[in-house]
Amino acid sequence: MEFLIHHDGREIGPYSESEVRTRLLSGAIHSSDLAWHEGASDWAPLFSFAQFTTTPRPIPPPLPSPSKADAPAPPFSSPALDAKFLGPYTTATLQADERPLHKTTIHWMVLVVPILASLFSLIIIGPIGMIASWKGQSWVWLLLLIPVAIVAFAVLAVRTSELVITDRRVLIKVGFIQRQTFEMFISKIESVAVTQGMLGRFFNYGTVEIRGTGGSSESFATIVAPLQFRDAIQLVQTQSERR
Repeated sequence: MEFLIHHDGREIGPYSESEVRTRLLSGAIHSSDLAWHEGASDWAPLFSFAQFTTTPRPIPPPLPSPSKADAPAPPFSSPALDAKFLGPYTTATLQADERPLHKTTIHWMVLVVPILASLFSLIIIGPIGMIASWKGQSWVWLLLLIPVAIVAFAVLAVRTSELVITDRRVLIKVGFIQRQTFEMFISKIESVAVTQGMLGRFFNYGTVEIRGTGGSSESFATIVAPLQFRDAIQLVQTQSERR
């Protein structure tokens, strides 16, 4: 069973029961937040669900003193990624005090179609090459570069793709020959939708659609661990609201 949560004036989720318990323990959501699941007639507070009544409520921090209002905001609790794991696009785009927090990439499933296309081209090139060789036209074997190029460009597209979440923005660069880039500040993101088919759930990939506050949206297909990517965005949003 998955739950939609109404927290701080916005709807987040859906989350599984274990994810809801984890967020309750971390303080990302509260037991007084309203929740809804498929089949329910109306929204109800989390503490009214039997599976969450035994979840211990997090101990709130001490109230800040009046002078603390002028103190600098605390840093994000998520550890920053090592710069050596970032791609050239992200490294060149990051601001001096911007911290990368989460990174994913394109799933290897996108290589299936190029591999099938290269195998099909080999079936055609093989007989042509043998006939041409009998006629002394060995140069025809250069056509074998076509299937090699198909697979090579697909692999490069996967290896050079960068999908990074920082403490301020979402930075995405996909593609090699035809490159698609996307940048959006965390504060401008209204919602993140994830679409996964049966194979996507089995191999842990899917399509991520990011919608901005102005109504614009961008979709990125075949993303590795799309649910974790969505949760990382929502976690940064929650931490930003507390700063």
